[in-house]
Amino acid sequence: MQSGSENEEKSKDLIYYRDIARRKLTGTCAVYKVCDGNPDRLCQGMKFGRPIGFGGAGQGRTYYENFVALSKYRLKIMVVKEHHDPEIETSFLGEEIAMPVMAASVSGAKISMNNVVSEQELQEGMIEGARLSGTIGLSGNTVDAPEHPGIEVIASNGGWGIPVFKPQSQERLFELFKRAEQANAIAIGVDLDGCGSTNWALMGKPLFRKSEGDLKDLVNCTSKPVLFKGIMSVEDASAVVDSGAKAIGISNHGGRVLDYGQGVADVLPSIADELKGKITIMADGSIRSGYDALKLLALGADVALIGRPLAQMSIAGGSDAVKLYLDYVKKDFRLAMLMTGCDTVKEISRKMLIRNNYPMGRNTE
Repeated sequence: MQSGSENEEKSKDLIYYRDIARRKLTGTCAVYKVCDGNPDRLCQGMKFGRPIGFGGAGQGRTYYENFVALSKYRLKIMVVKEHHDPEIETSFLGEEIAMPVMAASVSGAKISMNNVVSEQELQEGMIEGARLSGTIGLSGNTVDAPEHPGIEVIASNGGWGIPVFKPQSQERLFELFKRAEQANAIAIGVDLDGCGSTNWALMGKPLFRKSEGDLKDLVNCTSKPVLFKGIMSVEDASAVVDSGAKAIGISNHGGRVLDYGQGVADVLPSIADELKGKITIMADGSIRSGYDALKLLALGADVALIGRPLAQMSIAGGSDAVKLYLDYVKKDFRLAMLMTGCDTVKEISRKMLIRNNYPMGRNTE
C-alpha cells in the first residue's frame, strides 16, 4: 500500500503547480489555460506608471502580437517515411543539451511577481530546473536585486547557466562580466532592448542604448562567449554579428519594453535569411509548448526560449516544477518532430510550415 506522502508526490503534476502559481500570483497573473496576451487578460492594460507585472508595455499590443504572429503558422503532417525515433538533442555554444529549448532570462520577483519568493529563489528554480531537464537556464537582471543573485546560482550549479544583464553603464557591465567569468558561466549576455525597461525607469535607475563600438568592447572584455538579446531588425542583427558575439537573441522582451511592436515570428525569417550559419540564433515570444518551439526553429532559430510559464513554475514549486514543465515540452517537441517527418534537429525547416494570414481563433476559459 502506498503511503500518503507517496500519493501526494505523484499528484504533483503541472496542474497542481499551476494552481499554486495562480494563488500566489493573485492580482498579477491568472495563469490562464492559454497565455496569449489578449487585451482582456488580467495582466494586460495600461498600468499608468505602476509595475507592469507579467503583462506588456502600454496596452500590451506587442505581447499579444507575439502570440498572433506565431499562431499564423500551422504544422504540416508528414508521416510517410521510414520510422526513426526523433533525435532532439543539440548543442549550444559547444555544450550538449537535451533539446533546442532553454529557459529564458526572467527576473523581478519583488516588483513584478508579488514578492512571494525571493529573487534568489526565482533564479534557483529557473537555473537548476533547466539543468535537471538537461538544458540551460538564463538568469535575468532586476532592479530589485542589482547584485544579480543569478550569478551566484550559476556558480553553485558549476557554471551551468548564462547571466543576462540589463544595458547599464559600460563600467558596470565590465564589473558584472568579470563576476560572470569568475562563476565560470557558459556565456554572458546583455538584453539590449532592456534600455526600455519600465521597472528600471520606475525606480530611477538609468539604462542605455549601446553603440556598435560598445558591443565590440563588451565582446573583447571577456574570454567567454557573448550574446546580445532584444534584436528585432536585420540592421541591428548585422551589427551584433560584426561585434564578434557568438549568439543573438531575436526578442522584443516579451512585449515589455515597447507597445505596438512586431511579433518575433514575423521578423525572425528575414533575420535568419541573412544570418543563418554566421551566428547562433536564439528566439522567444509566446513559446508555451514543444509545438511552439518547433515552429520557431522552422522559422530559423537554433534555440527557442521559454519565459513566463517557467517563471510561474519556479514560483510554484522551484526547480522540480520547472523541470516538470521542460520535460513536458521535451515530449511535445519529440512528437512534433515525429509528426512532421523530422529525424534530427538539423532537418527542421520551413517546408513543415503552412502560413495563413490570420491567427488561430483565441481560446477562452
